[in-house]
Amino acid sequence: MCKRLAILLLLFPALVIEAQSIRLTRYRAATALYLDAERLYNFNLYERHRFELGLTWVIPNESCPEAKYFLGQWTLKGYGAYGTGDKDFKLGGSAQLRLPTRSNVRLQVSAYKDLERAASRRLSSYRMLSPAMNTGYVSSRYVGVRGGELSVLATPRKGFDFKIGLRQTWEDYRFDAQVLLYPSVLPQERAEVRMFSELSSRLSWTKGIIADLRVGRMEDSSEHFYLRSLLQYTSPKRLSGISFFAQLGFATEGSPYSRMFDISGTANAIYFFRNTFLTVAPNTFTANLFANVCVNYTAELPLWELSWSSPHPFLQLNALWGHLFGQDATGFLYWDGLPLQSPNLGIAEMSTGFDGLVHWGLFDLGFGVAYRLCPTSASYFSEDPTQNFAFTIVADLILDKYK
Repeated sequence: MCKRLAILLLLFPALVIEAQSIRLTRYRAATALYLDAERLYNFNLYERHRFELGLTWVIPNESCPEAKYFLGQWTLKGYGAYGTGDKDFKLGGSAQLRLPTRSNVRLQVSAYKDLERAASRRLSSYRMLSPAMNTGYVSSRYVGVRGGELSVLATPRKGFDFKIGLRQTWEDYRFDAQVLLYPSVLPQERAEVRMFSELSSRLSWTKGIIADLRVGRMEDSSEHFYLRSLLQYTSPKRLSGISFFAQLGFATEGSPYSRMFDISGTANAIYFFRNTFLTVAPNTFTANLFANVCVNYTAELPLWELSWSSPHPFLQLNALWGHLFGQDATGFLYWDGLPLQSPNLGIAEMSTGFDGLVHWGLFDLGFGVAYRLCPTSASYFSEDPTQNFAFTIVADLILDKYK
């Protein structure tokens, strides 16, 4: 119950924040200083309540008529964060130089001491104003990361963004097979630190396509090479009320767990998270190879329209299949110190409900119900129908919806 209430409370700080960044200097000042409003507050099961202060300094400010460039435009970022659960400070920063070229080439160096969600398949960063997309709220598997990265970013043509980087990190798991979190276990039970050397590249297209590729080497007591690729498509806008989301992922056999894919859901949370399974509990499914398709139809016209209510009915179908290299016939594999399972026979989920049933402040509130379908021969099939249902609250931030 406490976890459910905490997830709902995540929505309230957004009531007083209306922009991703808040300018702290005059519009025509020689330099521009911004406060990152999207990351002031976060919640997860490891840090619990995370408070973060992040600043961005742009030199020179393009809005200044007397702007003087030194080699190009510099963007300096820094942040500090504190978690009430692990009682630990995190910090990081980067320096980026935009070269005076037509293709908008940027050189960047960054360093950090922070956390990352293990086996994450999320390709966008955390945004406080989009709580429905932040499934990390219910995740309990995190990795401590110390290191840095050198990267080159470019926009070769309008609508395309490309990044290639070389990253060196030292990482340790903050969980084990019983999902014990790092601060609560004995010192001798803490995970060993592993060194990762990784070459990464990412291509983003404004049409909604993102391709991410990592090739790396991990060193602990031995040396392991791996490749991880993830392709994602998100429909850029609703077409006659239809939105579409799809992912295809591949990680080579022998990849460490943190470079596999956690394809679990958000069951037991009463909030309606987008593009995920509402009836599958966290830490349920992992895969080296997976495919996921989610189609949502939301009626463009409300059933009625009042000052306090304009409900839009919606229907959603989510389908998922996954495979673990070396798994047994039931999809189980014990790997990297963890018992893992894949949805090797496939799984689907149908959900329906109403969006905008009640307008409350800056929120549209509604409800949704979801039901899980899978073959009866699957090891994850449940004969108890109550285990296949999920009942959720649908909450959309109005200013986020129309900005």
